Amino acid sequence: MPKLWSETIAGHRSAVMDAILDATAELVHRNGVTGLTMTALAEKSGVGRATLYRYVPDVAAALAAWQQREISRHLQRLHAISSQSSDEVRLKNVLIAYARIRSHRHSDDGSLHGAGQLAMAESEVRELLRDIIADDVRGGRARADLSPEELAAYAVGSLSAAGSIATPSAAPRLAALVLGSIQSGSDAESF
Repeated sequence: MPKLWSETIAGHRSAVMDAILDATAELVHRNGVTGLTMTALAEKSGVGRATLYRYVPDVAAALAAWQQREISRHLQRLHAISSQSSDEVRLKNVLIAYARIRSHRHSDDGSLHGAGQLAMAESEVRELLRDIIADDVRGGRARADLSPEELAAYAVGSLSAAGSIATPSAAPRLAALVLGSIQSGSDAESF
């Protein structure tokens, strides 16, 4: 198959999948997870039902694919924030962004953001935070009595609480609390 033809087909498939995932997002935001149907998804995405079933066999597959795309976008956003921030505010900016991501809801019962589904993403966030914290330790902006790995795990675990608090202003407040903990001195008593 000529390269141009295969690129055209790949581009078409990507566009169809994007339309399906965009429609999934819109329907979930409008009707909640339980209101998503294959009929509504086909109609909203503008693809026929037969085509829809070739891309996603059921509502659960559409939700999983949409969630994976959203997680990828969130991770890209966190990395972009990290790379675009100065050293002095990089940790703060990433913590606030992560807390806001964790606080976002899709009118679901928690099934979209279960621990198993987020484990790989959380691992990547921990690695990103570990690297930022290690830089901050070297720059004297973070405590050195705990390892960057421990502090990153603490940050991810603590900011997961943002998902259970309905107040929109809670995310930056929790991020500030975590930031203060990471930046505080090492005068805490050892265990």
